[in-house]
Amino acid sequence: MFENESRISQVNTEALPAPLRLELQKLAGGARSLEGFLQVLANAPLMLEAYLVFGNALDKCSLSEELQAKLFLAIGELASSSYDVSAATSRAKALGISEEEIKRARCGLSDFPLHRAALAFARQLIRKHGHLTDEELNSLRRSIHDERTIVEIVAAVAQVHFASLLNNLANTPLDHPPAQEIRDLS
Repeated sequence: MFENESRISQVNTEALPAPLRLELQKLAGGARSLEGFLQVLANAPLMLEAYLVFGNALDKCSLSEELQAKLFLAIGELASSSYDVSAATSRAKALGISEEEIKRARCGLSDFPLHRAALAFARQLIRKHGHLTDEELNSLRRSIHDERTIVEIVAAVAQVHFASLLNNLANTPLDHPPAQEIRDLS
């Protein structure tokens, strides 16, 4: 651990039902580990189960791992969640995303047009609580042409926003090295 204790207790996951423990074991260790967050979330086993099912569905969606990592970086940064930014940074590095592209993604920027559009959309979703104008949605559709991808981006944003809210409330101890502070590049 890299920080102090959580403000919401972290549950010993060995006390959870066997199916949940098996799902958690799949995520243990490595760049995708969210051990501290999952231990906080385990206070509500049904919510933990729902989060895992939702995450498994996102793993199977059409969004690339790289785009999902960038979305997690951008939303974690926007939510000021040191836990989520640190975890997303570790995941992005494991995927081979460069330090510069990680910094840019945290600011909602990318050199790739599809990623740039998705990141801008994700930030608008959070800032405007989903209340985008027709013009903003039509602008998105010039880059992202199918409804499925739009819904999948909303789902990815919802997942990381939920985690950020809980991690900020709990002050969840970091599982990964802290992400460096950045200056806004936008």
